[in-house]
Amino acid sequence: MKPNRLFIKGARSLVLLLAVFVMAGGAAVKAVSPQPAVTLAYQFPESRTLTYRTSGNQVQNMEIMGQSMTTESTSTSDFTVKGKGLKDGNLVLGVTIDAMKADVSSPQGNMSPDMSVVIGKSFDMVVSKLGKEIDVSGAAAIKYDMPTGGSRDLSSGFQAFFSDVPDKPVKIGDTWPSEDTIVQKEGAGETRIHFTNQNTFDGIETVDGYECARIKAAVKGTITGSLDQQGVSVSIDMKMDGTDTWYFAIKEGIYIKSDMKASLGGVVAVGEPANMTIPVTGETRQSASLVKK
Repeated sequence: MKPNRLFIKGARSLVLLLAVFVMAGGAAVKAVSPQPAVTLAYQFPESRTLTYRTSGNQVQNMEIMGQSMTTESTSTSDFTVKGKGLKDGNLVLGVTIDAMKADVSSPQGNMSPDMSVVIGKSFDMVVSKLGKEIDVSGAAAIKYDMPTGGSRDLSSGFQAFFSDVPDKPVKIGDTWPSEDTIVQKEGAGETRIHFTNQNTFDGIETVDGYECARIKAAVKGTITGSLDQQGVSVSIDMKMDGTDTWYFAIKEGIYIKSDMKASLGGVVAVGEPANMTIPVTGETRQSASLVKK
């Protein structure tokens, strides 16, 4: 395969990677409590309705055959969550997509998938009282087409949206680990983002009228993938390192907001066997917040 074709395949694969990562949203958030030790748990009684907004921005810098290339991706989404009772002791939540968009810009041009097909769509998800997403198959059934070909579903944005609160009482200064994995399937391949957080209960802060536990987390992660781009194999191997600050309403049992920043670095190999290895560096910022209660 000619080098210029590998250049194009490598660039396309990174555009797809950006779309996966940014649409995955704020990834994992975690929670804890105030002065004496308190127990945190999600509370979502039937008929409670909350609206959240997420936003993501990611910049990736690549060098392909001696040429530098920068690609930037942004996304936003609004969705409403309604309590629908319990199933086997876990929370059943009805989710409705209110707004969603994504844009990727690169030297090859801009890419904006048509997200209008998902606006107004609804699905149910099941979440434990500790915030672990148990079933998001309803989101996986809602799909949209990518300008580069193929389709994506909405599951990556909900596989790790809610924070996993600790399973024991905590007080200010306590730390605990947590982890989440986000998987986005793409044809016969997939991209996998795995996060590990070291959370510290940093203090109490009032946010939008809620008394919240403020959590600061050291975030480390890996981004791996194996894709097929028009007959050319693409493998992704990247690492991330960053921080996340997030807030959980103690009495109400509500996730309020988060802000995660991280640096990225790694390689994308194009061709089989790897005829071209593309070094990648960059940074990402993901946020989520409660906008309507």
